[in-house]
Amino acid sequence: MKLQKKIPFLFLLSINVISLCQLIGQESRGVLPEELTAEEILSGNYIWPDSPKIDIQRVGKEKGFKPNAFGKMPEVGIHPRLLFSEEDIPKIQKRIKNTRMGTKSYANMKRRVAVQSADGTAYSNTLEALESGDVERAANLISDYKNAGKGPITAYHHRHSFVYPLLFDSFICLIENDEERGEKLAKATATLAKIYQARFDAMDADAKAAKIESTNQVNGDGNQMHPNGQLNSDVWRSGRRKAFDGDPFYVYAYDFNFKWMNELDRSTCRQTINSFINGKTTMGSHMPHHFRNWNWVAIASGGLLSSAAATLGEEGNDARVYQHARELINDYLTYGWSEKGASREAIAYTQFGLRWLMPAMVTLARNGDNLWNTDNWYKSLEWYAQSVQNEDGRFLSHGDGGNDGVLDLTAIMFKNAYPESELADYVLAETLAGSDDPETDKGLMLLRTIFAVDPDKDLEEYKKGSELELAITHFDPERNQLITRNKWGRDQLKLNFECRADSFAPNHQHADRGIFSITGAGKTWGTEHFRGVESRHHSVVTIDYKGQGYFAPPGKWLSLVDNEHATFGVCDSKYAYDWYFHPTLSGFADKNKSRRKYARWSRFVEDTDLWLKDHPDFDWKANIDRSPQIEKYWRGFEKGDPRMWDEYSRPVRVPFNPVEKAFRTAGLIRGENPYVLIMDDIKKDDKAHTYDWNMMFDPDTELISIDTDEILLGSNTDLIKGGFTYTFKRKGPKKASQLYIKVLERSIPKDVQHNPEIRLETADFKEARKWPEGRSYGLTKRLVIPSFSREPKFKVLLFPHYQGDELPKIEWNNDKTEVKIQWKNQIDILSFSQADGGRTRVVIERNGKIISEVD
Repeated sequence: MKLQKKIPFLFLLSINVISLCQLIGQESRGVLPEELTAEEILSGNYIWPDSPKIDIQRVGKEKGFKPNAFGKMPEVGIHPRLLFSEEDIPKIQKRIKNTRMGTKSYANMKRRVAVQSADGTAYSNTLEALESGDVERAANLISDYKNAGKGPITAYHHRHSFVYPLLFDSFICLIENDEERGEKLAKATATLAKIYQARFDAMDADAKAAKIESTNQVNGDGNQMHPNGQLNSDVWRSGRRKAFDGDPFYVYAYDFNFKWMNELDRSTCRQTINSFINGKTTMGSHMPHHFRNWNWVAIASGGLLSSAAATLGEEGNDARVYQHARELINDYLTYGWSEKGASREAIAYTQFGLRWLMPAMVTLARNGDNLWNTDNWYKSLEWYAQSVQNEDGRFLSHGDGGNDGVLDLTAIMFKNAYPESELADYVLAETLAGSDDPETDKGLMLLRTIFAVDPDKDLEEYKKGSELELAITHFDPERNQLITRNKWGRDQLKLNFECRADSFAPNHQHADRGIFSITGAGKTWGTEHFRGVESRHHSVVTIDYKGQGYFAPPGKWLSLVDNEHATFGVCDSKYAYDWYFHPTLSGFADKNKSRRKYARWSRFVEDTDLWLKDHPDFDWKANIDRSPQIEKYWRGFEKGDPRMWDEYSRPVRVPFNPVEKAFRTAGLIRGENPYVLIMDDIKKDDKAHTYDWNMMFDPDTELISIDTDEILLGSNTDLIKGGFTYTFKRKGPKKASQLYIKVLERSIPKDVQHNPEIRLETADFKEARKWPEGRSYGLTKRLVIPSFSREPKFKVLLFPHYQGDELPKIEWNNDKTEVKIQWKNQIDILSFSQADGGRTRVVIERNGKIISEVD
């Protein structure tokens, strides 16, 4: 068995707790020179003006809210207390017995613990060493836990960790009142505290010596920014959180095992927990309130609050840390979510942070500080419901993680907080339809079991949300996000159209201003991928195969036209083509910044200096972005050098793909036969270029036919051989989902030999930024409608339908100003003209009456 270098035994026995006074008196301030110290932050000092005021409303029983859903925390010193109390155990036992989620999750937990407890496994070897009090052997096993024994290992977010199965094991003993094994686990938990304390002591010694180099990685999670020991006042930057195997997992094990411990072991654990939290800050602490708005803040604040709550009110606990973590959580809920309930990030990436945040919100609620019924937090349920696609259990949003949906933990917790809400119940039903079976889950077994609940109604009863009385048009002006449909229900046609303008620094958004997707005829058309950051991996226009800049600057929403007949959005993405936000110039070009001297940011310094060496004439100061929304976000808040992601300052823009104009108009026209219109008024310059109108599709999408400017797509198609071996056709099964696309207009060159062909292509879904080393996510499907021209003038109609449905007859008038779209029971006339600024204006008539106008 391969082990890392042994840690000196005498050093490991050192578990002296550094008091708060000693921390304050250290030679190192534990922070960057320009920042407030942890002591100042925890004492409530700030150096910025007031952040924008947001009036957060509360919802109540009218939305199905249950104020005491998570119970009440017991008196100080009584455990368990963080997620539930002793008196709640019968309720949990009942959930395990009577709910599908509880039964499966608990059985999975027990099975995994049983497998990992077999002789010779990493878990049993480590547990034996800890129970016997062999600190040296246990420390060396834990330091290379992946190789500490045979058999499977439960990992969490790339981290192989003993503490994770320990907390599962401890929970099982508590639920089943297994005193014999509980006492064994309690002793192991107390010995583990000594190992953690030794790690903390080593980090404190390095900080006192003002060492610049990075702290050794302990169970690293692959993060590109390494912990830096000199920044010891912050549990995230210093690596203290990693040295604790990722808060708050140990404190849960302590909470569960408390009843089996003697007083000495309780004191040992309590001292170590306090040593972890006392006088410490975390990710987001060194920022103004409105900067605390992305998933790392949720992780950091949630973990720190749970850890601080474990000993709150008990001897040696620094109560300020709990209060500060609570402030961070409140700021995240206030500024990380729009008034309409949307996160700053795509749905799935947001869920990653919620794994830590929501359990902490339970602890807050149990301690009399309930944040579950803030209006924007409740409205996230509406955002989730609006984002459901026609396929059961499928959600779609845009940005990193836009391909995936709601975490089942999120849906379960909302169902607990809002047991009488049909909206919460519907989101839970959709989530469970699309989630992995609980038997396969590793990371969330504990919380799934504690809060297990099943939907009240079967998903079919909700008829794809048609029973919820939600609006058919959902527009979020903070996110520039439009979701509109012809109706709710399984046969709905829905358009999702976005042009994000809240890009204040490099983030999880993509180069996709003006992106759209539709769902109709039971299928999603126009998909999102996990991390396709470039324009060529999105449903936007590229020019000579180059699109918008990444990291993406803001787009601009121009107008929304919404009535019973049609809903249109108009956006301007020119700025996103013209520029990109350079990731490392934003904060590391200034040679006077102290951050450049620390190992944590060494990669950013190296990348910046290399780029500036290759671009010696670039004036980065002159290119600090001063656009209005970014100015509003940053102006007055740059003191102390706050950084988004602990990396990025106010963005520096670099020229990318300048264009004369880049407007997109996207709309859904309702009626007996609903459809979607997409118009692009885009022009780079007066030269001819290859403009590609791209639309991304699921891998099962096939091209059935192309007839010049008419495209038919489907899935599950059968290949039909043509008259010659090199020709073929496809056909779809009866009543299969299909998409008919009519290219109303695209500029064709006079020399038609330059006319590129429409195609559905299978491509390598690979990043170009670091070619050829860029990441690849496998293969993707992309429809390309090209135009080699000075200005492509794309106008595209999309008609999702079932095979065999009537398709419209479409024809232009003689002077190409009007197009008639005709079914047996519906005739629409679309009239096009030039609007100000080079955009196309459209007027829609039906039965001789104007039903919508888009200027």
